[in-house]
Amino acid sequence: MPKDYYKELGVAENASAEDIKRAYRKLAKKYHPDANPGDASAEEKFKSVSEAYEVLSNAQKRSQYDQMRKFGGGDFQGGYRPGGFPGGFGSAGGSFRFEDLSGFGSVGDIFSAIFGDEVDFGPRRRRKSSHGPIKGNSLAARIEISFTEMVTGTVKTLKLSREANCDKCHGTGAEPGAKPTVCPQCGGSGMVSQTQGAFSVSRPCPRCLGRGQVNSQPCTSCNGTGRLRVSQKVKVKVPAGVESGAKLRLKNLGQAGRNGGPNGDLVVAIFVRQDRFFKRVGNHVHCEVPISLEQAVNGTRIKVRTTGGRAVLTVPPLSVDGTKLKLAQMGVKSASGTGHQYVTIRVNTPDKPTDEEKELMDKLHAKEKPGVS
Repeated sequence: MPKDYYKELGVAENASAEDIKRAYRKLAKKYHPDANPGDASAEEKFKSVSEAYEVLSNAQKRSQYDQMRKFGGGDFQGGYRPGGFPGGFGSAGGSFRFEDLSGFGSVGDIFSAIFGDEVDFGPRRRRKSSHGPIKGNSLAARIEISFTEMVTGTVKTLKLSREANCDKCHGTGAEPGAKPTVCPQCGGSGMVSQTQGAFSVSRPCPRCLGRGQVNSQPCTSCNGTGRLRVSQKVKVKVPAGVESGAKLRLKNLGQAGRNGGPNGDLVVAIFVRQDRFFKRVGNHVHCEVPISLEQAVNGTRIKVRTTGGRAVLTVPPLSVDGTKLKLAQMGVKSASGTGHQYVTIRVNTPDKPTDEEKELMDKLHAKEKPGVS
């Protein structure tokens, strides 16, 4: 009799993909044969939850499965009978086979979906075999820098925790000198099939995790996993002019590969904190500087903060509020070139001007707003 996959994972029928993934991770770690050596009930439970996840983690298969449950009646556990679907699924309309829910994917896809790439790099490629080298998953990190650090470039140190191949067994999971043997459960294929009534499900072998081989003598350093968690400090060079949200890829600093495959990468997202004075637009830098009414009418020289320190800016006479002045080549330097710094003049006008101040304001109002200098 078919199982209720939602019940197997302990989730509601309207559970999100993330809820299903989270529930499976918890159960898979709890009942995995490596964590329960010799426990037949734990191994059987691992098979059941793996089977459930294999269907519910795929939107198309889940939709087909939900339709099958609906056709089978309200009580799925006791309501399904081969040939008992209304609307043509009975003997007169042909039989329903679970094999119709095809395309379960490869072992590598299933376990990548389970334990996750920390970074999404687009559609996965189907792996024909899990016996060959498999690249490790990528890791993600985030670095926040100041506006000044963005302009000049900087070096940041990350504390990284990742899985590395065991130094003793070099990732094989076996004691040095011990030879792996063919998995007795899958016969070396890496896949097992289970039939329940009209259902036939192929899934990764829970004994060898799809590798087709088991270690006759597990490594005592890593308990046969081939993995050890390591911590390390990584220096990340952030180039000058980097855009906020840009990603830097550091090769071979991700999770360790399997079967001799290369390590994954570390992908670092860079975020630039907003500055109260500067605003970046492309490679140009914009800012606003206040001046007095008298300075606006008569002209002045002021010191302005720039991305490289301070510069003296000449404000011409009769500069109205909103006048924009340019400091050439004082913007952000990047691979695409160097921008300028644009300074917008803000004229402080009094709420209750004196007769003298009114005269100055009249002079400004009589002057048309100039363009960019």
